[in-house]
Amino acid sequence: MADAAGGLAIDERAHAFLSAVESELRPLSITASQASWEATTTGKSEAQEKTVQAETRLRKYLSCTSRYGLIQELLSSDGLRDPLLRRQLDLLALDHRPNLLPEQVIDDLVRRSKKIEAEFYSFRAVLEGRLVTDNEIINILRSERSEQLRKAAWEASKQIAPRVAGPLLELIARRNEAAQSLGYRDFYAMQLELQEIDQEELSRLFTELKELTDEPFRRAKAVVDARVARRYGTRPEDLQPWHYDDPFFQELPLSRELGLETYFRDKNLVEIAERFYQGIGLPIDDVLARSDLEEREGKDQHAYCTDIDREGDVRILCNLENDERWMAILLHELGHAAYDKFLPRSLPWILRQPAHIATTEAIAMFMDALLFDVNWLESAAGAALDDRAGLGKRTAEARRFETLLMARWVIVMTLFERDLYSNPGRADLDAYWWDLVEELQLVSRPANRRGPDWAAKIHLAVAPVYYHNYLLGELIASQLSATLRRDVLNGAEPKGYVGRSELGRFLRDRVFAHGASRHWQDLLEQATGSVLTVDAFVDEFVRDPTN
Repeated sequence: MADAAGGLAIDERAHAFLSAVESELRPLSITASQASWEATTTGKSEAQEKTVQAETRLRKYLSCTSRYGLIQELLSSDGLRDPLLRRQLDLLALDHRPNLLPEQVIDDLVRRSKKIEAEFYSFRAVLEGRLVTDNEIINILRSERSEQLRKAAWEASKQIAPRVAGPLLELIARRNEAAQSLGYRDFYAMQLELQEIDQEELSRLFTELKELTDEPFRRAKAVVDARVARRYGTRPEDLQPWHYDDPFFQELPLSRELGLETYFRDKNLVEIAERFYQGIGLPIDDVLARSDLEEREGKDQHAYCTDIDREGDVRILCNLENDERWMAILLHELGHAAYDKFLPRSLPWILRQPAHIATTEAIAMFMDALLFDVNWLESAAGAALDDRAGLGKRTAEARRFETLLMARWVIVMTLFERDLYSNPGRADLDAYWWDLVEELQLVSRPANRRGPDWAAKIHLAVAPVYYHNYLLGELIASQLSATLRRDVLNGAEPKGYVGRSELGRFLRDRVFAHGASRHWQDLLEQATGSVLTVDAFVDEFVRDPTN
């Protein structure tokens, strides 16, 4: 009885402590989310300053060493019995750990970071004497035949790099110093630990994926390159980065030739997405109503989802155009939004978030992949398909190539960022970027190319040590898809999941319902019967479908 009473007392103490922390942490978190939303949707300097102030207050609250000590004391107690209390304390400890820094260090890190973010959000490249948006650059790379204009557009996409590279390298050095003061090798190692990812396991997994995809990617890219070379009247071995459809060769080449754009040219993308999500039992009309979807001056040119308060105020930011690229992006961001929206309010506020970055990316990637499903195109987008069987074959091939390409691209980013934090002062950093691109993406560097092209990738500045989660998400998406087909559909064809409320029910019951109440690997094992492996991904994308 004494042990039981002692355990109850510890649980009560932990509950009271968590309630007090939540009452202070929650408004700080909401204010920071609201400030970030205003900054990215307006680009105004005063809004950017609000984000600096809000994030600084939040991080300083989490810098309290005495509170962190109490968290550790409660976690080490033998009497702590409630697993939800323990998990909340675990997550709070992870939130505190990178912030146990002097206030002046926090001030410096936040201000430097936000200044670079603001540069990305407001920057517009100059092409042929006029300011152009990212959408305009992408459209040139997707459709323009003139090699001269393509090259100019590709070079314009890199104009941001020399503006931010210096400040970013200085920020990386400061991040490393802060992480090392907390006992970590560098900021990269710290971030992986805070994301509950074992660095050796991640390295092993990505090495395995690289080896498994080496030959399939090489063969598939040779076929694609032959087509690209014919289009531009050159030889495959003479192809340059600007011959592909996006500035980093991370998306499907010759996307316009697939013809999917025509199915969305005169359609309302928002209505298509809203109907689809409604049909699978995950209505997101309220999310769309409070979102910011149209392109305009000063606004962040990318796309993201944010859960402002963990009480239902979920929003997405997009810059929609009527094409298949933005249809996929919209489906993707709404996948994040559905996860956030349908987290049970019965969960404690601290646990009312996705189990992991990779699990929410998995849901988003599962959704955006539907664009390549002819059943989805026909039933959800109302596409009139003249050659259904032929298009189905072409979209399956395109989906396979794009996923293999994505895997290789994520490995480029992951290796580069790991080594960037390991030695940000290395003299060959710009060349090393192209070494990885050539080795893993099989894209030749332009002759005499000089400059920090790597710094044009916004994630290195705005979402540090994040990119590996896209590939983890793709692996999880494949594992969830295999489970759906086996356990829910009993081997039947999903037919684009249009109107399949079983999909929404599966996601709500097996993934969303648990929030962050357990480690992401435990959640995945419960949802699919296995912790993360490459098996489902290999079955879906790596093995040659013609064999």
